[in-house]
Amino acid sequence: MRKMVIFVSLFLLMAGAAMAQDPGLPDSLIVASAHVDSGVTFCFIPIYAVTDDSVAFYNLPLRYTAPAGGVYPGTGTQYFYPLTSWDERFDTVMTSQSYVRQIGFADVQGEDNPYLHTGGQRLNAWTLRFIIAPNTRSQLVVLDTTWDDRNRSVILGLEDGVTEISPKFVHGFISIGVIGTEDSEVIPNEFALKQNYPNPFNPETNIEFTLPSEQEVSLEVYNLLGQQVRTLAQAHFNAGTHSVVWDGRNEQGANVPSGIYFYKLTTPEFAQTNKMTMIR
Repeated sequence: MRKMVIFVSLFLLMAGAAMAQDPGLPDSLIVASAHVDSGVTFCFIPIYAVTDDSVAFYNLPLRYTAPAGGVYPGTGTQYFYPLTSWDERFDTVMTSQSYVRQIGFADVQGEDNPYLHTGGQRLNAWTLRFIIAPNTRSQLVVLDTTWDDRNRSVILGLEDGVTEISPKFVHGFISIGVIGTEDSEVIPNEFALKQNYPNPFNPETNIEFTLPSEQEVSLEVYNLLGQQVRTLAQAHFNAGTHSVVWDGRNEQGANVPSGIYFYKLTTPEFAQTNKMTMIR
């Protein structure tokens, strides 16, 4: 009976380890953004990884949304070390579905290969090349993750071959041309407070939010104790997408310590709070 109890206890501990949340810094995948002038026929979009774990597998499904059309990824993702040393890397472009499937394995057979471990720093691991057709209209092309009916959502697999992590994901975009008076600006149809970029960050991070109408906006930073650290915005904003930078300082201009912070967007019609991590 005692042997059975010990066996069950060990089984539960192993199962718990496989399903546990990552106890370290939140791993992240960050899609960069780019602005290109009208008439440019291509652009490159880096994808950055931030990990404090040894990643041996990734599934990265990406969808691109080009409202005016004429923009699509070229074949052949460019890989950087350590992915260039991995046994398998697949990238499949499906332009009819506005979709790119990315998947990779560090070790399938033979000698062990280096894992993806960035030590909490940003590393350019992939770069996508997007083709822009001639006479493409000015537009904002959004690059975001999606659900893959074959391999599920974005996942990082650790070196133990069992543990999977759902990383923080930061979308990117391609801004084509300058939207002027002859082009209608795309107005968001809902409120949104995006995940800060980069995250984790040092020394500063970008916070983006969207407004479907003119609003009085308050954007504030709080620490884990609920104490207000900094007011980033307290003003009237027009409808559209806005961006604010936090330099990691408090109201007195002093650097805040490493740790988890919260940023809260408040308007008369909307409120949302997100979490971010400062690393000194």
